[in-house]
Amino acid sequence: MKQEIDNIALMHQLQSYFVSTYAHVSQNSYYSHNIILDSEAEAVDLYIFNHVKADDIIVTQDNGLAAMVLEKGAVAINPRGKTYNKNDIDILLLGRYEGIQAKRGKTRIKGPPSLKKEDRERFVESLTKLL
Repeated sequence: MKQEIDNIALMHQLQSYFVSTYAHVSQNSYYSHNIILDSEAEAVDLYIFNHVKADDIIVTQDNGLAAMVLEKGAVAINPRGKTYNKNDIDILLLGRYEGIQAKRGKTRIKGPPSLKKEDRERFVESLTKLL
């Protein structure tokens, strides 16, 4: 997904950033700026929240982060190309809460399916439309 984001940013000559922790550092070279943070819980979310501005576009599959950036007037889109909106966020946060509760109960939660070619194409189309 990083390559798709990077290609779009380069094509439109936009400032773009990949924010991650040391545990997720990529060896690839990108047009986008890499911001590397300590591997503390929620470090990436807090960094993004503290730096996001209205009308920025944030790519995330984290419903909690999406809710926070929406409140600051930013746009949030997931890697499958779905744009988050304030009308859907309550149900998404409820699902997140239920997932956290299940993990605390030692229930194994199955992650989302792998991204398919169609997902990547839909993402590129959706992100390009947002610009």
